[in-house]
Amino acid sequence: MLRRHSVLLLLVVALAGCGDGFPDEEMHLGIEDKVRPYAVTVEPPDVAPGETVTVTFLGQAPDPDEVDIAWRVAQDYFRGPYGADEVERRYADLAAPLPVDDADGFMIQTFTWTVPDSIHLWSSAIPAVLTDATMIALVEQLVGPAAGSPPRKAAVDAWLKALTPADLAAMDPLEAQAALALADRFACQVRFRARLRTGITVDVTRNLTVRHTRRLDGPNTNENARVVEFGLVALDKRDAKPKDIDDPGVERTWYRFVDGGSRVADRVDVPLHGDWTYFTAVRFAPELFTSPYDFTGLIPESGSYRWYYYRQDSPRSGHHFFVNEDGEDTEMWELDEEARVKPAGVGSRFRIVSVVRDERPDWELYHATHGGTTVEGVVEFVAP
Repeated sequence: MLRRHSVLLLLVVALAGCGDGFPDEEMHLGIEDKVRPYAVTVEPPDVAPGETVTVTFLGQAPDPDEVDIAWRVAQDYFRGPYGADEVERRYADLAAPLPVDDADGFMIQTFTWTVPDSIHLWSSAIPAVLTDATMIALVEQLVGPAAGSPPRKAAVDAWLKALTPADLAAMDPLEAQAALALADRFACQVRFRARLRTGITVDVTRNLTVRHTRRLDGPNTNENARVVEFGLVALDKRDAKPKDIDDPGVERTWYRFVDGGSRVADRVDVPLHGDWTYFTAVRFAPELFTSPYDFTGLIPESGSYRWYYYRQDSPRSGHHFFVNEDGEDTEMWELDEEARVKPAGVGSRFRIVSVVRDERPDWELYHATHGGTTVEGVVEFVAP
Protein backbone atom coordinates (compact mmCIF):
# COMPACT_ATOMS: atom_id res chain seq x y z
CA MET A 1 0.00 0.00 0.00
CA LEU A 2 1.27 3.47 -0.91
CA ARG A 3 2.39 5.68 1.88
CA ARG A 4 3.75 9.16 1.53
CA HIS A 5 6.55 11.20 0.08
CA SER A 6 7.16 14.87 -0.12
CA VAL A 7 8.14 18.50 -0.51
CA LEU A 8 10.89 20.76 -1.58
CA LEU A 9 13.59 22.53 0.35
CA LEU A 10 16.01 19.81 -0.28
CA LEU A 11 15.63 21.44 -3.50
CA VAL A 12 18.53 22.83 -1.67
CA VAL A 13 19.95 19.36 -1.23
CA ALA A 14 18.14 17.14 -3.67
CA LEU A 15 17.21 19.76 -6.25
CA ALA A 16 20.08 22.14 -6.14
CA GLY A 17 22.68 19.94 -4.63
CA CYS A 18 25.40 18.00 -6.27
CA GLY A 19 28.76 17.88 -4.64
CA ASP A 20 32.21 18.14 -6.12
CA GLY A 21 33.55 14.77 -7.15
CA PHE A 22 30.16 13.21 -7.89
CA PRO A 23 29.41 14.19 -11.49
CA ASP A 24 25.90 13.40 -12.70
CA GLU A 25 24.84 11.64 -9.49
CA GLU A 26 22.15 14.10 -8.45
CA MET A 27 20.68 14.22 -11.96
CA HIS A 28 20.51 10.48 -12.59
CA LEU A 29 17.21 9.30 -11.13
CA GLY A 30 16.79 5.59 -10.48
CA ILE A 31 20.46 4.67 -10.32
CA GLU A 32 20.49 4.40 -6.53
CA ASP A 33 18.18 2.82 -3.96
CA LYS A 34 16.94 6.08 -2.53
CA VAL A 35 14.00 8.43 -2.80
CA ARG A 36 14.76 11.48 -4.91
CA PRO A 37 12.53 14.54 -4.54
CA TYR A 38 13.19 16.87 -7.45
CA ALA A 39 10.51 19.56 -7.22
CA VAL A 40 7.75 21.01 -5.11
CA THR A 41 5.53 23.65 -6.60
CA VAL A 42 3.06 25.95 -4.90
CA GLU A 43 0.23 27.41 -7.00
CA PRO A 44 -0.01 30.31 -6.82
CA PRO A 45 3.41 31.18 -5.33
CA ASP A 46 2.29 34.54 -3.93
CA VAL A 47 -1.02 34.85 -2.01
CA ALA A 48 -2.87 36.96 0.54
CA PRO A 49 -4.00 35.89 4.02
CA GLY A 50 -7.14 33.76 3.78
CA GLU A 51 -6.38 32.46 0.28
CA THR A 52 -5.79 28.81 -0.68
CA VAL A 53 -2.75 27.30 -2.38
CA THR A 54 -2.13 23.94 -4.02
CA VAL A 55 1.12 22.18 -3.11
CA THR A 56 2.47 19.51 -5.45
CA PHE A 57 5.38 17.21 -4.64
CA LEU A 58 7.30 15.40 -7.39
CA GLY A 59 9.88 12.71 -6.84
CA GLN A 60 11.17 9.32 -7.92
CA ALA A 61 11.60 6.23 -5.74
CA PRO A 62 12.76 2.66 -6.38
CA ASP A 63 9.79 1.40 -4.34
CA PRO A 64 7.12 4.06 -3.79
CA ASP A 65 5.17 1.68 -1.50
CA GLU A 66 7.96 1.99 1.05
CA VAL A 67 7.86 5.79 1.19
CA ASP A 68 6.14 7.49 4.13
CA ILE A 69 5.55 11.25 4.14
CA ALA A 70 4.37 13.45 6.99
CA TRP A 71 3.62 17.14 6.28
CA ARG A 72 3.43 20.22 8.44
CA VAL A 73 3.66 23.97 7.94
CA ALA A 74 5.56 26.54 9.98
CA GLN A 75 3.17 29.49 10.06
CA ASP A 76 5.84 31.70 11.60
CA TYR A 77 9.02 31.53 9.51
CA PHE A 78 11.86 34.06 9.41
CA ARG A 79 15.55 33.74 8.61
CA GLY A 80 16.56 36.84 10.52
CA PRO A 81 17.99 40.08 9.10
CA TYR A 82 21.21 38.37 7.99
CA GLY A 83 19.83 34.92 7.25
CA ALA A 84 21.52 33.50 10.33
CA ASP A 85 18.82 33.53 13.03
CA GLU A 86 16.20 31.23 11.59
CA VAL A 87 12.81 31.08 13.26
CA GLU A 88 10.47 28.21 12.40
CA ARG A 89 7.52 27.73 14.74
CA ARG A 90 3.75 27.76 15.14
CA TYR A 91 3.50 24.43 13.39
CA ALA A 92 0.33 22.90 12.03
CA ASP A 93 0.12 19.30 10.81
CA LEU A 94 -1.23 18.91 7.27
CA ALA A 95 -3.33 16.15 5.79
CA ALA A 96 -2.36 15.00 2.31
CA PRO A 97 -3.69 12.19 0.12
CA LEU A 98 -1.42 9.28 -0.71
CA PRO A 99 0.97 9.93 -3.58
CA VAL A 100 0.38 8.32 -6.94
CA ASP A 101 3.23 6.63 -8.81
CA ASP A 102 3.84 5.25 -12.30
CA ALA A 103 5.83 2.37 -13.78
CA ASP A 104 9.12 4.30 -13.50
CA GLY A 105 8.59 5.04 -9.81
CA PHE A 106 7.82 8.72 -10.42
CA MET A 107 5.56 10.01 -7.66
CA ILE A 108 3.16 12.93 -7.44
CA GLN A 109 1.29 14.15 -4.38
CA THR A 110 -1.02 17.17 -4.25
CA PHE A 111 -2.93 18.88 -1.46
CA THR A 112 -4.39 22.30 -0.67
CA TRP A 113 -3.88 24.61 2.30
CA THR A 114 -5.60 27.85 3.28
CA VAL A 115 -3.43 30.62 4.70
CA PRO A 116 -4.70 31.78 8.12
CA ASP A 117 -6.12 35.28 8.09
CA SER A 118 -3.86 36.33 11.00
CA ILE A 119 -0.60 35.14 9.41
CA HIS A 120 1.00 38.60 9.28
CA LEU A 121 0.22 39.22 12.95
CA TRP A 122 1.90 35.92 13.88
CA SER A 123 4.97 36.40 11.71
CA SER A 124 8.34 37.29 13.24
CA ALA A 125 9.31 38.66 9.81
CA ILE A 126 7.18 41.76 10.43
CA PRO A 127 7.97 43.40 13.80
CA ALA A 128 5.10 44.58 16.00
CA VAL A 129 6.43 48.12 15.56
CA LEU A 130 7.66 48.68 12.00
CA THR A 131 11.36 49.41 11.55
CA ASP A 132 11.74 49.41 7.75
CA ALA A 133 12.20 53.04 6.69
CA THR A 134 10.41 52.66 3.36
CA MET A 135 7.38 50.98 4.91
CA ILE A 136 7.22 53.61 7.67
CA ALA A 137 7.21 56.40 5.09
CA LEU A 138 4.47 54.70 3.07
CA VAL A 139 2.32 54.07 6.17
CA GLU A 140 2.67 57.68 7.31
CA GLN A 141 1.52 58.82 3.86
CA LEU A 142 -1.37 56.36 3.52
CA VAL A 143 -2.65 55.53 7.00
CA GLY A 144 -1.46 58.55 8.93
CA PRO A 145 -1.44 58.97 12.74
CA ALA A 146 -3.98 56.17 13.23
CA ALA A 147 -1.18 53.65 12.65
CA GLY A 148 0.87 55.02 15.55
CA SER A 149 4.29 56.63 15.60
CA PRO A 150 6.24 54.62 14.69
CA PRO A 151 3.53 52.60 12.94
CA ARG A 152 2.29 49.38 14.50
CA LYS A 153 1.91 46.18 12.53
CA ALA A 154 -1.67 45.50 13.65
CA ALA A 155 -2.90 48.85 12.30
CA VAL A 156 -1.21 48.31 8.93
CA ASP A 157 -2.55 44.75 8.73
CA ALA A 158 -6.11 46.02 9.29
CA TRP A 159 -5.70 48.82 6.74
CA LEU A 160 -4.42 46.50 4.01
CA LYS A 161 -7.14 43.91 4.67
CA ALA A 162 -9.79 46.60 4.22
CA LEU A 163 -8.23 47.91 0.99
CA THR A 164 -9.93 46.77 -2.23
CA PRO A 165 -9.15 47.08 -5.95
CA ALA A 166 -12.09 49.53 -6.16
CA ASP A 167 -10.45 51.70 -3.50
CA LEU A 168 -7.24 51.74 -5.52
CA ALA A 169 -9.10 52.74 -8.68
CA ALA A 170 -10.60 55.71 -6.84
CA MET A 171 -7.21 56.95 -5.58
CA ASP A 172 -4.91 59.44 -7.17
CA PRO A 173 -2.42 57.43 -9.32
CA LEU A 174 0.54 58.25 -7.08
CA GLU A 175 -1.42 57.32 -3.96
CA ALA A 176 -2.48 54.03 -5.55
CA GLN A 177 1.13 53.33 -6.46
CA ALA A 178 2.14 53.95 -2.86
CA ALA A 179 -0.59 51.61 -1.59
CA LEU A 180 0.59 48.82 -3.86
CA ALA A 181 4.18 49.48 -2.81
CA LEU A 182 3.13 48.99 0.81
CA ALA A 183 1.25 45.80 -0.05
CA ASP A 184 4.37 44.46 -1.81
CA ARG A 185 6.53 45.07 1.27
CA PHE A 186 4.17 44.07 4.08
CA ALA A 187 4.99 40.41 3.53
CA CYS A 188 6.13 37.24 5.21
CA GLN A 189 6.81 33.62 4.36
CA VAL A 190 5.48 30.31 5.60
CA ARG A 191 7.42 27.07 5.22
CA PHE A 192 5.99 23.71 4.23
CA ARG A 193 8.03 20.83 5.60
CA ALA A 194 7.72 17.18 4.65
CA ARG A 195 9.48 14.41 6.52
CA LEU A 196 10.37 11.55 4.20
CA ARG A 197 10.86 8.20 5.85
CA THR A 198 12.36 5.19 4.09
CA GLY A 199 15.58 3.58 5.31
CA ILE A 200 16.61 7.05 6.40
CA THR A 201 14.68 10.19 7.31
CA VAL A 202 15.04 13.34 5.25
CA ASP A 203 13.25 16.68 5.51
CA VAL A 204 12.35 18.70 2.43
CA THR A 205 10.83 22.19 2.47
CA ARG A 206 9.21 24.81 0.29
CA ASN A 207 8.40 28.41 1.16
CA LEU A 208 5.42 30.56 0.20
CA THR A 209 5.18 34.36 0.09
CA VAL A 210 2.14 35.89 1.81
CA ARG A 211 1.17 39.49 0.98
CA HIS A 212 -1.81 41.38 -0.49
CA THR A 213 -0.24 42.09 -3.90
CA ARG A 214 -2.20 39.47 -5.86
CA ARG A 215 -5.53 40.26 -4.20
CA LEU A 216 -5.11 43.92 -5.19
CA ASP A 217 -4.05 43.08 -8.78
CA GLY A 218 -0.64 44.60 -8.17
CA PRO A 219 1.85 44.56 -11.06
CA ASN A 220 4.49 42.84 -8.91
CA THR A 221 2.34 39.73 -8.40
CA ASN A 222 4.52 36.67 -8.99
CA GLU A 223 3.27 33.76 -11.09
CA ASN A 224 4.99 30.43 -11.49
CA ALA A 225 7.43 30.34 -14.38
CA ARG A 226 5.66 29.83 -17.72
CA VAL A 227 7.64 27.48 -19.96
CA VAL A 228 7.25 28.45 -23.61
CA GLU A 229 9.68 25.96 -25.18
CA PHE A 230 11.03 22.59 -24.07
CA GLY A 231 12.56 19.86 -26.14
CA LEU A 232 15.68 18.43 -27.71
CA VAL A 233 17.63 19.99 -30.56
CA ALA A 234 20.00 18.06 -32.83
CA LEU A 235 22.85 20.03 -34.45
CA ASP A 236 24.67 18.82 -37.55
CA LYS A 237 28.04 19.70 -36.04
CA ARG A 238 30.52 17.76 -33.97
CA ASP A 239 31.11 19.19 -30.48
CA ALA A 240 28.74 22.11 -31.03
CA LYS A 241 28.29 24.71 -28.29
CA PRO A 242 25.02 26.13 -26.93
CA LYS A 243 25.57 29.32 -28.95
CA ASP A 244 25.40 27.20 -32.12
CA ILE A 245 21.73 26.46 -31.44
CA ASP A 246 20.85 29.92 -32.75
CA ASP A 247 23.55 30.06 -35.44
CA PRO A 248 21.83 30.20 -38.85
CA GLY A 249 24.92 28.58 -40.37
CA VAL A 250 24.43 25.33 -38.43
CA GLU A 251 21.76 22.87 -39.55
CA ARG A 252 19.45 21.93 -36.69
CA THR A 253 16.30 19.95 -36.06
CA TRP A 254 14.03 20.58 -33.09
CA TYR A 255 12.04 17.86 -31.34
CA ARG A 256 9.71 19.72 -28.98
CA PHE A 257 7.54 18.69 -26.07
CA VAL A 258 6.35 22.26 -25.43
CA ASP A 259 6.10 24.86 -28.19
CA GLY A 260 4.70 28.37 -27.79
CA GLY A 261 3.62 27.52 -24.26
CA SER A 262 1.47 24.55 -25.37
CA ARG A 263 2.16 20.85 -24.89
CA VAL A 264 2.73 19.28 -28.31
CA ALA A 265 4.24 15.86 -27.48
CA ASP A 266 5.00 13.55 -24.57
CA ARG A 267 7.56 11.50 -26.48
CA VAL A 268 9.84 12.08 -29.48
CA ASP A 269 12.05 9.80 -31.57
CA VAL A 270 15.36 11.40 -32.48
CA PRO A 271 17.67 10.04 -35.25
CA LEU A 272 21.14 9.37 -33.87
CA HIS A 273 24.10 10.57 -35.96
CA GLY A 274 27.56 9.88 -34.63
CA ASP A 275 28.96 13.26 -35.64
CA TRP A 276 26.02 15.43 -34.43
CA THR A 277 25.61 17.19 -31.09
CA TYR A 278 22.43 17.04 -29.02
CA PHE A 279 21.05 19.48 -26.45
CA THR A 280 17.96 19.63 -24.32
CA ALA A 281 16.63 23.16 -24.00
CA VAL A 282 13.98 24.88 -21.91
CA ARG A 283 12.92 28.51 -22.04
CA PHE A 284 10.46 30.46 -19.95
CA ALA A 285 8.76 33.82 -20.37
CA PRO A 286 10.16 36.08 -17.62
CA GLU A 287 7.72 38.49 -16.00
CA LEU A 288 8.62 42.16 -15.52
CA PHE A 289 8.62 43.68 -12.05
CA THR A 290 9.66 46.90 -10.36
CA SER A 291 12.57 47.18 -7.99
CA PRO A 292 11.75 47.81 -4.31
CA TYR A 293 14.26 50.65 -4.52
CA ASP A 294 13.02 52.29 -7.71
CA PHE A 295 9.34 52.39 -8.78
CA THR A 296 10.05 53.74 -12.26
CA GLY A 297 11.89 50.96 -14.11
CA LEU A 298 10.95 47.40 -15.03
CA ILE A 299 13.26 44.44 -14.47
CA PRO A 300 12.90 41.00 -16.10
CA GLU A 301 13.04 37.96 -13.86
CA SER A 302 16.15 35.82 -13.92
CA GLY A 303 15.92 32.05 -14.07
CA SER A 304 17.69 28.97 -12.78
CA TYR A 305 17.44 25.47 -14.19
CA ARG A 306 17.78 21.96 -12.82
CA TRP A 307 17.96 18.89 -15.05
CA TYR A 308 17.16 15.26 -14.20
CA TYR A 309 16.77 12.05 -16.19
CA TYR A 310 15.67 8.45 -15.86
CA ARG A 311 16.94 5.93 -18.38
CA GLN A 312 13.88 3.86 -19.20
CA ASP A 313 15.62 1.18 -21.27
CA SER A 314 18.31 0.57 -18.62
CA PRO A 315 17.55 2.32 -15.31
CA ARG A 316 20.71 1.14 -13.50
CA SER A 317 23.06 2.00 -16.33
CA GLY A 318 26.07 4.04 -15.27
CA HIS A 319 25.93 6.01 -18.52
CA HIS A 320 26.06 9.77 -17.89
CA PHE A 321 23.43 11.44 -20.06
CA PHE A 322 24.16 15.10 -19.29
CA VAL A 323 27.66 16.34 -20.13
CA ASN A 324 29.36 19.72 -20.17
CA GLU A 325 30.10 21.79 -23.26
CA ASP A 326 33.20 19.69 -23.95
CA GLY A 327 31.25 16.45 -23.80
CA GLU A 328 32.70 15.39 -20.44
CA ASP A 329 30.93 14.30 -17.25
CA THR A 330 29.28 17.27 -15.60
CA GLU A 331 27.83 18.59 -12.37
CA MET A 332 24.30 19.97 -12.24
CA TRP A 333 25.54 23.49 -11.48
CA GLU A 334 27.26 23.60 -14.88
CA LEU A 335 23.98 23.21 -16.78
CA ASP A 336 21.86 26.15 -17.86
CA GLU A 337 18.74 26.49 -19.99
CA GLU A 338 20.54 24.53 -22.72
CA ALA A 339 22.18 21.30 -21.59
CA ARG A 340 24.31 19.03 -23.76
CA VAL A 341 23.40 15.34 -23.67
CA LYS A 342 25.22 12.17 -24.69
CA PRO A 343 22.99 9.45 -26.17
CA ALA A 344 23.77 5.83 -25.24
CA GLY A 345 23.30 4.43 -28.72
CA VAL A 346 20.32 3.51 -30.85
CA GLY A 347 17.44 2.32 -28.67
CA SER A 348 18.49 4.27 -25.59
CA ARG A 349 15.46 6.00 -24.10
CA PHE A 350 15.50 8.77 -21.54
CA ARG A 351 12.81 10.47 -19.50
CA ILE A 352 14.01 14.06 -19.15
CA VAL A 353 12.86 16.43 -16.41
CA SER A 354 13.53 20.16 -16.25
CA VAL A 355 12.74 22.29 -13.21
CA VAL A 356 12.59 26.01 -13.99
CA ARG A 357 12.66 28.60 -11.22
CA ASP A 358 12.06 32.32 -11.71
CA GLU A 359 13.88 34.62 -9.33
CA ARG A 360 13.57 38.24 -8.16
CA PRO A 361 16.68 38.82 -6.03
CA ASP A 362 15.84 42.48 -5.33
CA TRP A 363 12.79 41.37 -3.34
CA GLU A 364 14.47 38.85 -1.04
CA LEU A 365 14.60 41.50 1.69
CA TYR A 366 10.79 41.57 1.53
CA HIS A 367 10.37 37.80 1.71
CA ALA A 368 9.91 37.00 -1.97
CA THR A 369 10.17 33.32 -2.89
CA HIS A 370 10.70 31.94 -6.37
CA GLY A 371 8.07 30.57 -8.68
CA GLY A 372 8.66 27.12 -10.12
CA THR A 373 7.52 24.89 -12.96
CA THR A 374 8.41 21.33 -13.92
CA VAL A 375 8.23 19.89 -17.42
CA GLU A 376 9.22 16.48 -18.75
CA GLY A 377 9.25 14.34 -21.84
CA VAL A 378 10.64 11.04 -23.17
CA VAL A 379 13.20 10.85 -25.98
CA GLU A 380 14.30 7.68 -27.75
CA PHE A 381 17.31 7.68 -30.06
CA VAL A 382 16.62 5.78 -33.25
CA ALA A 383 18.56 4.81 -36.37
CA PRO A 384 18.70 7.66 -38.93
